[in-house]
Amino acid sequence: MPKLSRPAIVAAAVLATVASSSLGATQNASNAAPQRASLVSIRCQAAPARSTKMTHALWAIARKDVQRKYAPALRGGVWRKMTSHPVIAYRVVNRWSHASAIAATCHPAAPAGQPVTLLSSRTSASAPSGQAMPTGDIPGWHQIFTDNFTQNVPLGQFPGAVSSSWGNSYADGWKDTTGNGTYMPSKVVSIANGVMNLNLHTENGVHMVAAPVPTLPTMTYGRYVIRFKSTPVPGYKTAWLLWPDSEVWPQDGEIDFPEASLNGTIGGFVHYQGATSGSDQAAFGTNVTYTGWHTAVIDWLPTGVTLELDGQVVGQTTTRTPNTPMHWVLQTETDTGGPAPSATASGNVQIDWVAVYSRA
Repeated sequence: MPKLSRPAIVAAAVLATVASSSLGATQNASNAAPQRASLVSIRCQAAPARSTKMTHALWAIARKDVQRKYAPALRGGVWRKMTSHPVIAYRVVNRWSHASAIAATCHPAAPAGQPVTLLSSRTSASAPSGQAMPTGDIPGWHQIFTDNFTQNVPLGQFPGAVSSSWGNSYADGWKDTTGNGTYMPSKVVSIANGVMNLNLHTENGVHMVAAPVPTLPTMTYGRYVIRFKSTPVPGYKTAWLLWPDSEVWPQDGEIDFPEASLNGTIGGFVHYQGATSGSDQAAFGTNVTYTGWHTAVIDWLPTGVTLELDGQVVGQTTTRTPNTPMHWVLQTETDTGGPAPSATASGNVQIDWVAVYSRA
């Protein structure tokens, strides 16, 4: 995946200037609103300047600010510095988008001694998959990102319509792993009725695929949960993975789950830290197909990696655990285990929700 350049000196100078300044007035503030939570009261932090905590909502605002204020060649460096220094990033967000930052510091208040749980906008009964998205922290983990796909996005408007959450998704025209497919989110990805849909198909000889990428802060270790199903379309696969930010592969590892042909059975792979080849890995299989709704979980900790499917551990390894920052890519592409897809092969990968956690 191509990366933007990261001019650290320029970024450091920018952040130093911003951090030394007092909070300014709103500059083109977005219309971000507090996350809605039912049946709990809402209180807003009165003085965000005294806080140093970057929430997912604030990171989304920061990403928009960087995209708005800097040329493409500079954005990578500025973003890298911000994610490396959350305290400074908080001040930057408040300076550039003060009103939006105030709104984003609203959070649900719970009675003393009780954990805060943001309620899903859908119940289990109304969720397309029959299972509601998890909300709130869980033991050992702090929830930093969710998407229940409540905003409809017609075909042709992804990722632009949801750029604060999915703006890092692979762009139109990039080739996939085999070179047989072409990432074309504008022709493949839509959101409706609470589901992200990836319509894999061929147009004018081009096998169209997609790789949505959620907007997350730089992370080393985390918990990644996704609810999904697919038609068994031949010639295509998922390789939903954690990929090293360094782009140094295989040495910096890789974690793939679920990975398999869509007409096959779900598997998972953990490429070891310090790997010397693509086969230097742990591999796990199941007898589960994609055709029903499933929940896949990657737990990535310093002590090891655990892969779960529908509440059951399907793989676990403590060998040479990847230990450098990685990002999550829902890479849905042409099958690496066979020829190019037939021009008549088509089908849909559906995602009901996603949830991401950092270590508590």
